[in-house]
Amino acid sequence: MDKQSSNIIINYSKCLPCATLICAGVCPVGIIEQGKKQKPVITDISSCTKCGVCLNLCPSKAIIIEQQKQTNEK
Repeated sequence: MDKQSSNIIINYSKCLPCATLICAGVCPVGIIEQGKKQKPVITDISSCTKCGVCLNLCPSKAIIIEQQKQTNEK
């Protein structure tokens, strides 16, 4: 049986520091915080619900959710 997992990736070359860090303000579980150079960091990837709010509201489209297919071998 195959499962899907996903990673949240912030492309820092595309990320222009927002004045208000929109992604951190809209994250419903609060795992995005201000890091170095006013750019966002994900503090606890395991708590992320992959809701996509940060991805959809990022003005520079620097956040992506990467889907990975995992196979369950026995």
